[in-house]
Formats: sequence, C-alpha cells, structure tokens
Amino acid sequence: MKDEHAVNERPDAIFFLCLFYAIHMVEEFSFGFVEWGDRYFGNFDWSQNLIGNFIFFVCLVCACYLYYKNSTKHLWVGMSCAMWILSNAFLHISATILSAEYSPGVVTATVIYMPGGLYFLVKWARKGLLTWKNIVLSFIVGGMLFMLIPTFVRSVYFHAQLAKLFHLVS
Repeated sequence: MKDEHAVNERPDAIFFLCLFYAIHMVEEFSFGFVEWGDRYFGNFDWSQNLIGNFIFFVCLVCACYLYYKNSTKHLWVGMSCAMWILSNAFLHISATILSAEYSPGVVTATVIYMPGGLYFLVKWARKGLLTWKNIVLSFIVGGMLFMLIPTFVRSVYFHAQLAKLFHLVS
C-alpha cells in the first residue's frame, strides 16, 4: 500500500468522530454529567470536566488529522479513535445498566457512538484491515490508555460508585 489513502478513499469521514464527540458533550453538559461524575468517578468538578474534555477533543482532532493526511500509515490512529468512542460508550451503557441510573451521555453513546465506531470498524474489516495487531494496538491506545485505565484508576482511588459497580472496591 504505497498510496497514502489506499486504506480509505474518503479519509475525511474520520472527522465525523469529532462531530459525534461534540454532540455527546452537549448531552453530558446539559444533563448533569459533572454531578454524576463526582459520584461515579470521585472528586470531580466543572474545571476538571472542561479541561479533560478540551484535552480529549484536541487529541481526537489531531488523531483524525493524522489519519486524514495518510490513512495507510496512520490506520492504527483512526482505529484508536473508533476504539476510544466505543470504550466511552461501554462506560456509559454499563454504568446505566448496573446502577439503574441515567448516565448523562448514555443516549448519544448508544445512538451515535456505538453505530459510529462500529461503522469504521466494519469498513476496515471489509477491506481486510482488522488484524489482531491493529485491533489490539488500537484498543490499548484508544480504549485503555485514553479511556478505561484513567477512569477506573480514578474511580478506585476515590472509592467512587463506578469502582463499586464493577466490584473493584468494597
């Protein structure tokens, strides 16, 4: 694959993930995510929410741009973005189910993140690009390092509700 866009003839579609994120933020900000996050993540406030979301958004835009510039070379970056939104959806959906309480963001996570992330994974799978190496690397970077590990470590540290739901603390 010498062509920089051999993987994807429309690499600009990856920027839809930024739009999905923005819509998701509207739901979280509008329906009390900070108060929910304080209980479920522990010691969470508006400044942490704004700074954290700004950092995530900048990382997402940069990653999408790398993929856009050369989707062949940076395929794992695009896949990491898809894994990140799927991991975020997992947290919202599982917290809502396990707690029987609305997690602000669960609607967009279910209606936008799940189909959006799966769309890209299916697209890459149809091209034969979902190798175990790509799946594992993108899950480690996008799912674990950017979403699950920081969220669960914080929750365990503060003995917050999320850690209790997953039986990580008593």
